[in-house]
Amino acid sequence: LGKEIMRNNSNFINQKAMIESANLLFKKLKIDINPTTVMSDLSIAQTQMVEIAKAISYNADLIIMDEPTSAITENEVKHLFEIIQMLKSEGVTVIYITHKMDEVFKISDEVTVFRDGCFIGTEKIEDMTNEKLIFMMVGRELEKMYSKGKVHIGEPILSVKNLCKEGEFENITFDLKKGQILGIAGLMGAGRSEIMEGLFGVRKIDSGEIYIKNKMVKINSPHDAIKNKMALLSEDRKLSGLFLILSVTENIIIAAINNYKNRFFLNKKEINKECDKQILNHNIKTPGKSQIIQYLSGGNQQKVLISRWLLTRPDILILDEPTRGIDVGAKSEIYKVMKNLVQKGISIILISSELPEILHMSDHILVIHDGKIAGEFESENATQEAILNCASGN
Repeated sequence: LGKEIMRNNSNFINQKAMIESANLLFKKLKIDINPTTVMSDLSIAQTQMVEIAKAISYNADLIIMDEPTSAITENEVKHLFEIIQMLKSEGVTVIYITHKMDEVFKISDEVTVFRDGCFIGTEKIEDMTNEKLIFMMVGRELEKMYSKGKVHIGEPILSVKNLCKEGEFENITFDLKKGQILGIAGLMGAGRSEIMEGLFGVRKIDSGEIYIKNKMVKINSPHDAIKNKMALLSEDRKLSGLFLILSVTENIIIAAINNYKNRFFLNKKEINKECDKQILNHNIKTPGKSQIIQYLSGGNQQKVLISRWLLTRPDILILDEPTRGIDVGAKSEIYKVMKNLVQKGISIILISSELPEILHMSDHILVIHDGKIAGEFESENATQEAILNCASGN
């Protein structure tokens, strides 16, 4: 877009030449996508690869990549690193913005750290350690980042039996216990989010049974799920979570707005009081509760979404990629929120592509492959290798 190929001496686009040009670029980058596909039909990972191709198509001397791996699989990450090495060999300079520590050490020559809008320092990668980088990023040690302590796990609060949706998932059966964190692992596109959206009523299921506190329930819509004390933090906060042009207050209050109605009017005094409490409790960094939410950092946006769902007072909280695209400090704060919630008896389903997160935060782990449960692990018996083997269908 913006650099279309035109027919000779005319104002008409040369569609054939554009498709050929896109195909040549995809071939060079080893991206397997048909250029005529409508963008809305692509997965999040494929969309990200198209964005990467678009950036490279300008033949720039400098390319800035901002969180390019936030929504792509391990294989696609490896593919992207190969593309970056190819660009480096052609003399292109890359500024690579990421919160993922392992990526910094895999591809960087130098690393620069910013914190709270301030420059902290620049180091050659050979002079940097993981501990030093974390300290520069958050200003403190994070030795107990994942620690959630001892939590009493009770009886099953949610039981799912043979949940099916043709072409997406089948025979999904599991229990979620009171105070438990159930980890859902798997590769991008395995069906993890689709299963949880089916459970929450975002997607209509074909068959299966859902029991909450041993009582069979029908969930045909998110409204039904919320009435049954369920909450879902969606995978893509900007696409399906936030109202980007609304304020922090409006984004926090919107799911529980009926609780603050006074006949025909909203009780703004109570709303402001509750929002101040949420901002304080979750350390949301914002100039004020009237701030438009699109101007907050990713980590603070995510904490606003968690605050929103906690106001509905759920017993079951589904977190889909809750730490995607946020810095290590914000991750630590979200883990603390999760720890506090399970200690209060709230049950959490955690979907994550980050294996350390799954391994350290979960009590029990389900691995999804091709829309089916490919394996189950107790957290103390799970390893990255075992989970990856299941996730790959081995």
